Amino acid sequence: MKRFSFILTIIAVFAALMTVGCGGATAGRGSGDDATEDNMAGGTISRELQEYNYFMEQAGLAQSEERKEDAIDFYLSAADSMAKTGKPTIKEADAHYEAAQLAYQMVQKELAIQEYEKAAEIYLRFGGNALTKGAVVYTNLGVIWKELHEKNKARSCWQSALDLYQKAEAGDQNKVHIEKIQQNIRDLDQGF
Repeated sequence: MKRFSFILTIIAVFAALMTVGCGGATAGRGSGDDATEDNMAGGTISRELQEYNYFMEQAGLAQSEERKEDAIDFYLSAADSMAKTGKPTIKEADAHYEAAQLAYQMVQKELAIQEYEKAAEIYLRFGGNALTKGAVVYTNLGVIWKELHEKNKARSCWQSALDLYQKAEAGDQNKVHIEKIQQNIRDLDQGF
């Protein structure tokens, strides 16, 4: 999988260089260190963001073609691209979340847990809508832990989801989702 990711990174860099051309994001920069900024200052876009966009597009394509393993690899490569900036971003968390979703669908629960946890860690660094996304992640983690018969971990995740919804702005709260989480906790308390 790592070799595949390396090859994809090379392809993405080549594609990014082809789209940027001679007057691109790294033109006139000495060491290229400034190219790691996650911004679009002056109409340029960072190499990492270009790679991220490429990998996310490829992941969507692979997913639409039912190539789920490839899609997971692309989502992980997208997350790696954003991680190279050295600054956590919601885009990085979103890529981890999408990889987790697919891993769960493919009954790769360990990978799903790992990727959901990475997504949650990043979402929690931000406010606003990221808190709601974090609540969704913890809800999904609770489901996995319940399936693995880890009652305490499931409860903890669902409680974290409720806590995040309480911190989120009123417009970002999902009443139906909150009620479902509360029902999950009640069901858990009544018997596994």
